[in-house]
Amino acid sequence: MASRAIVLSHRGVADELGHIGEWLSDSGMSIDRVYREDDPKIPDGDLLVVLGSPNSVASGHCLPPAQAEIEAVRAWVAADRPYVGVCFGAQVLARAFGGSVSRMDRTYRDYIDFETAQGAPSVLEGRWAVWHEDAITAPSEAEVLARLPHADTVFRIGRAWGLQPHVEFDATIVRNLGDVVGIPEDQWLPLHRELSDDDAGHASRSRALLDHIAAEIL
Repeated sequence: MASRAIVLSHRGVADELGHIGEWLSDSGMSIDRVYREDDPKIPDGDLLVVLGSPNSVASGHCLPPAQAEIEAVRAWVAADRPYVGVCFGAQVLARAFGGSVSRMDRTYRDYIDFETAQGAPSVLEGRWAVWHEDAITAPSEAEVLARLPHADTVFRIGRAWGLQPHVEFDATIVRNLGDVVGIPEDQWLPLHRELSDDDAGHASRSRALLDHIAAEIL
């Protein structure tokens, strides 16, 4: 098992580790937090985890800091180093290797089953929390494991995994994110309620998926 995980996120928004933090800690990995606001260089480590962002790498919306993140992730993954990208982190991975990301007409929030590819691991079955406004088309070299009608949602390239589902989420994180980004309660409350009703189920599926990924890439 890897010993040092680098976690790239913002400070104060989309930065809660939730189930990912529990998984890293239970696996015996130390966690080195790196924040986008600090114009960071990614330090050396055994695993890079990139979390969500209100920023965008979608065509026509990708600003220089996001482009720099794409290039840093490209270099990390090209060196055959383990990577897990969640939501924005998955979008960055897609762009880094020739996939595309497009802006949608509205933010997509749901608690939903994916269409899984033939041969996809069984840990992808069940409902997942999604919250995004940019849609991924995975790179041609990627193995796409799960989809929604509008986007590829889980894919892998070598030792890198892109996860559009928010495997870190629990109901409290959804509430906190809604408050931080300042959206009306009625927009985040349905997802909050569904996660509240299935707290143990989502936690179990998230942990099983992360354990599966770890067994493949670490």
